[in-house]
Amino acid sequence: MATTLGNVNLFVRDIEQAKRFYVEGVGLVEDVERSHPPSFALLRAGACTLTLQDASAPGAQFEPSRSVELGFAVDDIEATRERLAARGATVSDVEQMGWGGGFDALDPDGHRLTIYRMRG
Repeated sequence: MATTLGNVNLFVRDIEQAKRFYVEGVGLVEDVERSHPPSFALLRAGACTLTLQDASAPGAQFEPSRSVELGFAVDDIEATRERLAARGATVSDVEQMGWGGGFDALDPDGHRLTIYRMRG
């Protein structure tokens, strides 16, 4: 039996702000049919989805994770870094390594991201 990661739920303080960040900054695509504003937005990230959920919903616990990092493979590291920085994200410098290159960032809620491109 094969198991795949299908979805990641991410609690955020402002769904619209987070959606703009991930759509305009990272390049994800909203699945409008499966989103349910204002409770959550479902974004497509390749074979996996990212659900942005309201951190103020009953039973939700909001705290940016320091032990989980969301990794996104992109075509253009520098352009993605510029888009995220323009949206106020904390971004590191791009590092080039033998396997490719990338940088780290924090989203508007402080969730950790790594943005990378593998050498082709």
